[in-house]
Amino acid sequence: MGLRSLTLLAAWIVSLAGVASGQEISEQRVRAAVEDAARGLGQSVAGGSPMTAPAATTGGLGPFLASLGIGVTRIDIEDPQRESGTVEFLLPTAGARFAVGLTSGLASDGPIGGAGSIDLLGRVGILTARDEIEDASKLYGIGVRVAVLGETPLTPALSVALEQAWTEEIVYGEPDEVSFRGDVAVTSLRADISKDLVLLSPYAGAGIDRTRIDASYVIPAGLSTLGTEIRGSIDPASTHHVFYLGTDLSLLLLTASIEGGVYDGGAFATFAIRAGL
Repeated sequence: MGLRSLTLLAAWIVSLAGVASGQEISEQRVRAAVEDAARGLGQSVAGGSPMTAPAATTGGLGPFLASLGIGVTRIDIEDPQRESGTVEFLLPTAGARFAVGLTSGLASDGPIGGAGSIDLLGRVGILTARDEIEDASKLYGIGVRVAVLGETPLTPALSVALEQAWTEEIVYGEPDEVSFRGDVAVTSLRADISKDLVLLSPYAGAGIDRTRIDASYVIPAGLSTLGTEIRGSIDPASTHHVFYLGTDLSLLLLTASIEGGVYDGGAFATFAIRAGL
């Protein structure tokens, strides 16, 4: 049966209801939908800021941060059942992010604080449809974050991060449906700036994602415009920009963050709870 609800063609689960009325599916539109979905799925996999948090690194060798978060991305893709038009859907994510300090950088009491400190980043999570959390695909990520400017009373924190994230194989479809399987990988570059204002720490960031998909698909004869089964493969790559804003709120031993942003083709929002050692 596979992971029916979690695919680049997830929107089709709703739109394919029209098949009963004799609607046929064009291979050209199938391929266009997969290519179009690369931006949205890449954004869902990559997320916004590296830790759903302000720009500051951990600040030294050994400090550890962990966050648990949930998010949702609005995706707009080509509708394969029509000669023109799109279909929108929401793709939720959930998971944990980690940051471990590797170097402390320059002296924290200097004029540019801990500039040059480096964190190792990691993450694990799931992509899932809104109504079937058991039908989920795991995602993973690893990267580094480097402090360009350490926060001081006079200066904000500024950092850049590079991360690689990927999913397990995504599978969809029964023998009488359009079926799909594929792997997704995203390379992300982020730049973040933030300032600690006692209880609140607002931050902003921008970045660029490069998404690659290695996919295959099958259109059964009963749904094909050619009247015969169609098998094909496609490996699109897509680059998109992302911009986001967020803020931290201190909650005694924990810190809560809320973040929202836009990318080329949609929008997203994330909420996370973070703790550190």
